[in-house]
Amino acid sequence: MGHKMNWNNENVSRVLNYENLINILDECTSGCIYVYDLTNDYYTISHKALDIFAIDSVSFDNAADKLNEVIYPDDIEMLANDINRIKQNKSGRHDLEYRWYNKEKKPVWINCRGEAVYDKENDVLYLVGAIEEIGSIRKYDNTTNLYSESMLEKNYFMMDNNSEKKRGYMLLIGVDNFKAVNEKYGVKTGDEVLADIAGCIIQCVGDTKSVYRLSGDEFAILMTRQGTDEEIVDKAKLLYKYIRVRVDNMIKERNYSIFYTISGGADIFESGRDSFDSVIQNARFALHEAKLKGRNTFVAYSKEQYETYIHKMDIQEHLRSSIINGFNGFEVYYQPIFNTSCNAIKGAEALIRWNSEKYGFMSPVDFIPLLEESSLIIPLGKWIITQAVQQCKKWCKIIPDFTVNINLSFVQVIKSDIVGDAMECITQEDISHKNIVFEVTESGELENNPMVRNVLRSFELLGFKLAIDDFGTGYSNLRYIRDMTFGIIKIDRLFVQNIDSNAENYSLVEYVIDMAHKLGIKVCVEGVETAEELECVKALGADCIQGYYYGKPMPADEFESKFIRN
Repeated sequence: MGHKMNWNNENVSRVLNYENLINILDECTSGCIYVYDLTNDYYTISHKALDIFAIDSVSFDNAADKLNEVIYPDDIEMLANDINRIKQNKSGRHDLEYRWYNKEKKPVWINCRGEAVYDKENDVLYLVGAIEEIGSIRKYDNTTNLYSESMLEKNYFMMDNNSEKKRGYMLLIGVDNFKAVNEKYGVKTGDEVLADIAGCIIQCVGDTKSVYRLSGDEFAILMTRQGTDEEIVDKAKLLYKYIRVRVDNMIKERNYSIFYTISGGADIFESGRDSFDSVIQNARFALHEAKLKGRNTFVAYSKEQYETYIHKMDIQEHLRSSIINGFNGFEVYYQPIFNTSCNAIKGAEALIRWNSEKYGFMSPVDFIPLLEESSLIIPLGKWIITQAVQQCKKWCKIIPDFTVNINLSFVQVIKSDIVGDAMECITQEDISHKNIVFEVTESGELENNPMVRNVLRSFELLGFKLAIDDFGTGYSNLRYIRDMTFGIIKIDRLFVQNIDSNAENYSLVEYVIDMAHKLGIKVCVEGVETAEELECVKALGADCIQGYYYGKPMPADEFESKFIRN
C-alpha cells in the first residue's frame, strides 16, 4: 500500500518545482510528461492527460494504488516488476509498452519512458519521463524490444498495397519445447532466453526492422527477395541455419548452463497475391511440422503437406464425433488364437474396427495413431475393454478357459487409470482375471518408462495375464521380459513369412521359442497364413498360433458361429 506524503516545507517546495517543470515542458511535446516520486509514492502528470485517460486529477499520493485503477489489470504486475527493478538500482531506464484506460474506459496502449533520479547515497528519488498513447495496436514487445505481431501485419499490409510487386519469404523461428525451459528455469529465465535469441536473430539479419516477436516463443522475419520459389526457400533455409549456428555458439560460450534448440518454418509470398493471414498461417504450419519432425530443423510450407494435415484433422474430428455419439461406427472384431497341442480354439484377440459415415471402413493403421495423438484412445480404449470382457463372459459359458486378448495403448497406460478401469469392468461382469490377457506392443517406452512398468506390475499382481506383442520388431530383450513377468511372447508376422524356405527366419524363431520356454514364457506366433508355415511353427514348439490360416478378424456373431458353437 502507498503512504501519505510527509508534507514538510522541503517536500512542498519539491512538488511545486516539478509541477512547474511539467507545465513548462508540456507545450514542447505531444506526450504527457510525468514525475513519479518513488520515495513518497506521489505522482504528477501533464494536464492534457485528463482529456485522454481515465484519471480525475493530475496529482495524487498513494500513487501505486491510484495507478492500479487506470492500468489494465493484466499489465499491473509487469509495471510493478519494472518499478521494483529500478528501486533496486539495477537500471535507471524505464521503457515499457502497456495499457491504460482512456476516458471511455477502454484499454489503449501507451509507450511509457523515463529515467530515474538518484540522491547522493544512490537511492532512487524520482522517475521522470513521458507517456505517449500509441492506440489500440501494440508496436513493441517489452521482453525483446522487437516489433510486435500487429506491426508485422501493418508492415506487410503496406508492402502488399505498394504498386511495386514484391516477392520474398516470412521465416518463423520457434524455441523447441519452450514450456520445459520455463518450467525448469522459471519465466524470468525464459524471458532472458527470448531476449538472447532476439539478439542472435538481429546479428544474422543485420537490422531490427525486419524482425518481429510474435506470441509465446515465436519470432518472425519478413524479407523481400527475388528469384524462383526454390531459390527463395533456399535463402530462408540459409538464414535459419545462420541463426541456429549463432544460437548454438552462444549456448556453448555459456557452458551449456541452459540448453535449448530452435526450429524454423517459412512460406513464400508475393505482394498483391498472398494475404497476410494466409502467409503467417502457412509459416506457422511449417514451423509446427519442423517441431514434429524432431525439432532443431527447418521446413518450408508445402500445400500437399498442409492438405494432408487438414485431411488428418478432419478424420480426427470424425473420430471424436463417433465417440461422443455413443461410439457410433466402432465395432470390436475378434481373430482366433489356436492351441497347437490339440489344434483347438484357445481364445481371440479383440481388434477395433471403424466404419466412418464419411470415409467408410478405414484401416486401424490410419486411425489408431490419430486416436493416440488426440488422447481419444482413452475413452475408446475403456469402451473396448467393456465390450471385450462382456463378450468373453458370454463365450466362457461354453468354453470355460477361453481367453480374450485386449491391446493397451501406451497413451492409455500413462494418461488414464487403466488398471482401475479394468478392475471395475471385471468386477461388474463377474469374470475371472485369468480369462483376460492384456497385450502391449514392444517399444522403447515399454522398457524405459517407470510408469509403464508400475502399471504392468499392477496388472500382474492382480492376476491378469500379460503378453508382449510384435516381439522382435522393437527394443525389448528376453531378460527384461522375464523381469516384468510377461507370460506370453507374440512373435511378429515379419519373422514367420516364408519360414519354411527362409533359414534365417527359421533359426530366429527357433531361438526365441527355445529361450522363452527356458524362462517359463509361452509363445504365440502371429501371421501364420499357409499350411507350410503352420507345420514349421508347430515343429518348433510354439504354444499357440494366430493368423489368416485359421481366420481373419471378424464380428463377434460370425466368430461365435464359426468357432464357439461349432
